[in-house]
Formats: sequence, C-alpha cells, structure tokens
Amino acid sequence: MPELQPAGLAALVDHAERPRAGDWSLRAALVRLAQFEPGLVRDLMEPIRRLDHALHTHRARLAGDGPALWAVLTEGGDPADEEAERIVALLHVALDLDALADLVVAWAQDRTGPMPTDAVARTAAEVSRRLDDLGVEREDRGGPPPGGRGPRRRRSSSG
Repeated sequence: MPELQPAGLAALVDHAERPRAGDWSLRAALVRLAQFEPGLVRDLMEPIRRLDHALHTHRARLAGDGPALWAVLTEGGDPADEEAERIVALLHVALDLDALADLVVAWAQDRTGPMPTDAVARTAAEVSRRLDDLGVEREDRGGPPPGGRGPRRRRSSSG
C-alpha cells in the first residue's frame, strides 16, 4: 500500500504511533500515564483502537483520494460521497486525539506539572460517543483478559 499523501494526512492517521516531542508517541506516553491511572488509559485506548480499525477499513480510499479528503478536512467543503463524508468524520475524531496526544506527551516528558487526567477523561468520553454516533463497532471484550490466556485447564492423567 502506498504511503498516504499529503504528509499531514499520513501523520493524522498515525496519531497514536507517530513520534512527537522527545520522540514520544501517544501510546508510549499513555504507558507512562497508565502507571498512575490504568483505568483512565484503558478508557482512552478503546476508542483509539476503534478509530484505528475504522480508518484501516478505508485505507485504500485514503491512499487514492488523500489530497481531496485532506482538503475537505482542513478547508471545508462537501465530501464527494457518503464514504468520503464518513472518512472526514473519522479524521475529525483523529484531530481531537492528536491534540490530546501533544498534551499527554508533554506531561510524559516533564512530569513536574499535573497529570492530564481531566483532558484524557473528557476526550475519551467525547471521542467514544462520536465513534458510537458514526456506528464504529465497539471492541468485543469476550474471551480471556488482555495479556492473559485465561484459566489453565488441567489435563487428565488418563490421556
């Protein structure tokens, strides 16, 4: 798959992984925040993963029509069709996460100031609600807990 163009679009789609100040990504900064606020970080990671999945399903369109989609996002105007409208709405959600990322990364680099807990909680709730409004599926939380394999089954000795 070709790299997304323009560069601003590629950076926005990569909002959680791209290096920021001090080479910190949003995900790396959230690992640091999770040391103190694991539930809050979990609440934010869920919509981040939902958005990443939703954008991935439109990757071909983002690659093919990136400049036009970026123009609608940054300059306004009408999207070409329903899919473009949905992609632009998803990119607006990414913009909010991108702005939060800069705040969380700044805190992760210099933890002398207050933790950005209020901003993280507010953004997590807002982007989750907007993804719900867009019909982006929630994660299936069935199965074993993250990082675990669930309870071990004992093998019968009569095997």
